[in-house]
Amino acid sequence: MLGLSTRNVGDEWLRILDRASSGRPHNGFILEASPLPRPPITQLGPSHMEKRFFTVKLDKQSKEDALVNGDQEQYPYNSDGWRHPLVLYADGVLDEGNLGAIARSAYFLGVDAIVTPIRQSAPWSHIALKASAGAAEAIPIFAVNQAADFLAKSAREGWKIYASDAIAPQKSTPGSSTSSTSETNIVYAHAKSSKPVLDHHPVASHPTILMMGAEGSGLRNTLLNQAHYKIGIRAGRNVAAAGVDSLNVSVAASLLCFEVLKKPVVKEKSADQLF
Repeated sequence: MLGLSTRNVGDEWLRILDRASSGRPHNGFILEASPLPRPPITQLGPSHMEKRFFTVKLDKQSKEDALVNGDQEQYPYNSDGWRHPLVLYADGVLDEGNLGAIARSAYFLGVDAIVTPIRQSAPWSHIALKASAGAAEAIPIFAVNQAADFLAKSAREGWKIYASDAIAPQKSTPGSSTSSTSETNIVYAHAKSSKPVLDHHPVASHPTILMMGAEGSGLRNTLLNQAHYKIGIRAGRNVAAAGVDSLNVSVAASLLCFEVLKKPVVKEKSADQLF
């Protein structure tokens, strides 16, 4: 029914099976499948909150690649009637486990698509797919050739770009908050400023691209220069003693996606404010 063909083999195939599974346990079963669909795109296009879809512009691809990736340029997303789409761009993540973990968290939290560069990125291999717990096959994943060009073209279509970056520590005064809300250490700032932007809710205002950088080095300057805003996570303690000054990229992506997708809380006016 599914068009699958099977072949029973003997013990003499064990070495071949080991190579096919890259040395990982296979229990005598190997399934050969096409690669994960990963359409190449040049930009993100217009999105429509009411109609619940966003668009992309496809890049050139071979006939063989098109058979795997398809030619879809309009993708549905769940706006819940209040939010624009969120696309996560992971640049230069080299660990396949981290890449898969990012996909798992992104799917669970409600991110609408993931973009990774064609080069200088971990492959969407069986290791990444396993780490994603199947999420990588349930969320749109796109590939880009020129990241800076992709970001610039998407920005011209109305997408706002947020760069995950280190946030300088700030002293707080009694009764004040140095973060976007009083309950979080995740801070927004304008790209060219270190001054926090308070009560900021990205996807409630515009289609959003959240950029995550490589393990260790973070985002490249060419990409940081494309950002409209910065977003960062403040440490909850003095980290100098142990030398742990950042989070694993997959953990950071989870926290930032959760924050970006928060729905604004509508504050009811008190009786005194009504008159």
